[in-house]
Amino acid sequence: MRDEIDKSSEKTKKLSSFAILKQFHGNPFSVIVYDTIDSTNTEARRLLQQGKEPPFLLLANEQSSGRGRHGNSFFSPESGLYYTFVTEVTEKAKERATIAAAVSLQEAVQETCGICTDIKWVNDLYYKDRKVAGILCEAPHRKEAEAPVIIIGIGVNIAQKEFPEELKEKAGSLGCETLDRNLLAAVLTEHLLAWLSRPNDPRLLEAYKAHSFLLGRQVSFRKNGVLHTGNARDISPEGNLIVEGEETHVLSSGEVSLVSWENNDAESR
Repeated sequence: MRDEIDKSSEKTKKLSSFAILKQFHGNPFSVIVYDTIDSTNTEARRLLQQGKEPPFLLLANEQSSGRGRHGNSFFSPESGLYYTFVTEVTEKAKERATIAAAVSLQEAVQETCGICTDIKWVNDLYYKDRKVAGILCEAPHRKEAEAPVIIIGIGVNIAQKEFPEELKEKAGSLGCETLDRNLLAAVLTEHLLAWLSRPNDPRLLEAYKAHSFLLGRQVSFRKNGVLHTGNARDISPEGNLIVEGEETHVLSSGEVSLVSWENNDAESR
């Protein structure tokens, strides 16, 4: 954990562009902090359309319409970190953006909180078997002559204690009430830029697999409307989940659950 951690008595400390850049080790970039916004990822798209040049970082104390994958909403009350980083990347880095974001977040949480979390394929962070963070990477269309841009959105439950009824059995929190969110944002961005600059580094996939929540466990998923179960055996260099069951499945996207979760649900009914 960094020596710079501020054990502030103010819960999760107020977000500040100045405080983030002060703790960031690297070239400065534009940082905008919102008290409340619909979605930092949506705002990033608006700013790009208005001509704002990357890199830039958007953060909010609260989101009214946080977005997750497949159009799902993301519960975003005060005390979390709602973060969107926009930067130009190579084509390979664009392909590896979700993996880079997941590894960067796992590393940043461990560095700033001392908590070791797991990465649930494809894009969630888990702690004590509950989801504590989600990642949404988007690649907006650009002109052919322009470098690819990636929008990396990350939502982290830092100190939440109450969740909506539909999330109570799934969602969790890091429980780090004294964490300086500015420090977490700075460290996360450092790790993110480092990994995006070397997407072919084999250590990136190694780190993603080393902290996998699913590998070696029995999982279930639906494919073409049919429920399948099997052992999560590996993650390919392309980031696909390889599941061994009656046949081998190579999954590029979709929702995967632990079989143990379904058994527990059945027992509780």
